[in-house]
Amino acid sequence: MSSAVPDRSRTPITPVPESADERLGQVIRTRRHALGKTLVEVAAASELSHSFLSQLERGRARPSMRSLFLIAEALGTTQQSLLAEATPPSSPSTGLVDAASSPVLTVQKGSARLLSHVPDGADVTEFINVPDTFEGYFAHGRHEFVYVVSGHLEVELRSPADPATGAEHVELHSLNARQSIGYPGTTQHRHRRVGTEDCVILVVHSGPENVAGGALHTH
Repeated sequence: MSSAVPDRSRTPITPVPESADERLGQVIRTRRHALGKTLVEVAAASELSHSFLSQLERGRARPSMRSLFLIAEALGTTQQSLLAEATPPSSPSTGLVDAASSPVLTVQKGSARLLSHVPDGADVTEFINVPDTFEGYFAHGRHEFVYVVSGHLEVELRSPADPATGAEHVELHSLNARQSIGYPGTTQHRHRRVGTEDCVILVVHSGPENVAGGALHTH
């Protein structure tokens, strides 16, 4: 009696990631492979360590929103696009978004929940437990609008240095619940919670990636 010979021509089945951490890692790895980039190249472009990125791709490490932003920049995409693939919103563009079923991604400081993702349109992200310390500045090509749901938030905006004087212009805006602020994403920006009360905010990114300029507005 001859024994069965295993069919080695079949493509191995990739295990389906079970956790949000594993899904995010797989999304980042898939994007990196699609671009033909190595971990070393992404580490150099994002200024993050090779070991951290390796752990992240395997779902064994969690990024901060700042590090996720740097990774997205290195991969030629956005945080929201990575989040949309890792934790797709319950309703991408229309319909009810239920808090119980909409996935939450836990990051190093707080957590994020992508409420709506419309490619080349607008993305709405809920940030829960906003950290009480500033991270590095963010800058991107889309317009950004921040609405404070609860708590107290400080938003810091930094304009490029004046060519004549070399002086930088920094603005610090203090927002309470039900107040909002908008600004072009090309303006360097960052935010933090003030006080001990939990801070929940909604951040809306809109417009194509090449948007530049625009006016600051607060409400």
